[in-house]
Amino acid sequence: MDSVPPSEQKDRPLTFAAAAVWTLVALFVFAILLGLTAGAREGAIPDLVSRTACQAIAYSIVLFGILRLHEPETSIRHVLALRAPSVLGLLLALAVGAALSLPSEWLGQALDAWSPRPEEEQAVLDGLLSVATPGKRITLFMTLVVLQPAFDELFFRGALFTPLRRTQRAETVIVATAAFETLGSLSPRSMIMLLAATLVFAWVRGVTGSIFPSIVARMAYYGVAIVPIVLGHDAPKPTRVLLAVSGGVAVVALLGLSLLGRRDRRAAVAEGGGD
Repeated sequence: MDSVPPSEQKDRPLTFAAAAVWTLVALFVFAILLGLTAGAREGAIPDLVSRTACQAIAYSIVLFGILRLHEPETSIRHVLALRAPSVLGLLLALAVGAALSLPSEWLGQALDAWSPRPEEEQAVLDGLLSVATPGKRITLFMTLVVLQPAFDELFFRGALFTPLRRTQRAETVIVATAAFETLGSLSPRSMIMLLAATLVFAWVRGVTGSIFPSIVARMAYYGVAIVPIVLGHDAPKPTRVLLAVSGGVAVVALLGLSLLGRRDRRAAVAEGGGD
């Protein structure tokens, strides 16, 4: 796992309790902004552009607060873990994210069969995934595959992960940031579907020491389901064969990332450097 070099003692180190509060603040600000947007423009709640903009603003406000209170002398680049990863690390992260998508889709279908979505919720989801026009196709791709995954990772695996890692074990931080994100979804169905994936994204961030592999993994995770819809096709069905292949790819890619992370750490120690 990535390590954080010794630095000046922080007067207000980020604790797990504080990180949970910051997560709630982000959710609260997002809800307020979305409510204001909905009041100003009818139909804004199911609009992906509005939701993505509100998400970006909410995360930016909380990031500013974390930097001011907990990391006043640390650069944004370091807090967000904007370190250049290896090309191999990015490719392995891409494989991990894509491989996780079908098992997650299978779980979602199982949950739908056990407890179907309410009609109102399904109608909102259908509206979000509408590709009636080329503009909606581009919006769907840019928001759900590119921007929202990047914003989520920068917040949970950057703004929260890095300050927590200064004083806590990597394994604990991985579980904590995944839990904060999963519980923040406020939907039991989403919590069940996201927990395993967010744990993997957090692990990828920890083992590589960079935010970029976890962003790529998350983009691939959503891209497997969204890109076919954008292109006018049905999302791939999680058959037994595809699930078995996905599981094998995920295991191999995760092992590759683990070995790559160990090699990078040994190189950093040999050079007298660090994360």
